[in-house]
Amino acid sequence: MKQLLKRRWRQALRLILEPVLPVLGPDTRQWAERQVNPRGNRYIPPALAIEGFFRALHEAGTPHVVLRWFEDLPRVGRGHDVDILVSDDSMAFVGNLLSKWPRGKKIDVFSVTGAHGGGFRPDLLEDGLPGFPPAIGAEIIETRRRGHGPWSVPAPRLHVLGLAYHAVYLKGYQSGLPPDAATPPRQKGSRDYPAVLRRLAPAASLELPKDITLDSLDHFLADQGWRPRPAHLEALKPFNRWLAEHR
Repeated sequence: MKQLLKRRWRQALRLILEPVLPVLGPDTRQWAERQVNPRGNRYIPPALAIEGFFRALHEAGTPHVVLRWFEDLPRVGRGHDVDILVSDDSMAFVGNLLSKWPRGKKIDVFSVTGAHGGGFRPDLLEDGLPGFPPAIGAEIIETRRRGHGPWSVPAPRLHVLGLAYHAVYLKGYQSGLPPDAATPPRQKGSRDYPAVLRRLAPAASLELPKDITLDSLDHFLADQGWRPRPAHLEALKPFNRWLAEHR
C-alpha cells in the first residue's frame, strides 16, 4: 500500500509540474526529475519516438545493439521497455537524446564496461557493474547486424546466449523459469523464454538443454564461456534471489 501511494503521488506531481517544465532552470528541473523519477530511469521522448531515436544513432554512426525483443520494433508492448548496449564512448551522445522525465518509452542503456552510467542498476550500484562481462559486451557490439529498421541487433548465436544470460543472471525467478526440472517456477514471467529460445536456437547452431531451467541454462552458459566471474555474480545476488540461493 505504501509503494502504491508513493507511485500515485509521483504521478500526480508529474501532472502538476509538466506544464511548467519549459520555464524551469537546470537545477530546478533536476530537482523535479528526482521527485518523479527517483531511480533515474531514462526515456525516449515522445517527440523523438523510438524510430527517430534509432535513426539518430544510425545517422551519427553510433555503435549500438538492441539486445532482445526487437522483432516488433518500433512497436514495444505496454509494460515493456527497450534494452540497448552501446560502446562506452557513445554514452554521452546517447544520453543527450534521452530524458529523465517519465514520459515516452522507457529505455535501459548499458555500456560495455558499465562506465558513464551504463551499468546494471546505476541508481544503486555506483561502481558501474556492466550488464554483461565486458569481453562479451564488446563481442556483441563488434558482431552486430543491421535490423529491419535503423537499429542494430545481435548476431544469432549471441542473441540466444544473451536471452539465456538475461533470464538466468538478471531475472532469476522473475523470468518465470523453474529453478530445476523437479521444481515448479516461483512466479509467472512476462515472456515465454523456453519457447523463444527453442525457436531461435537452430539458426544459431546451438543445442539447448532438454529441460530449460535456471540451473540447466546456467550450466549451458558456463559451457559457452558466458557465466560471469564470481565477483560479478556476487554483485548481482542482491537483485536475484535464485543466484543468492544457488550460487
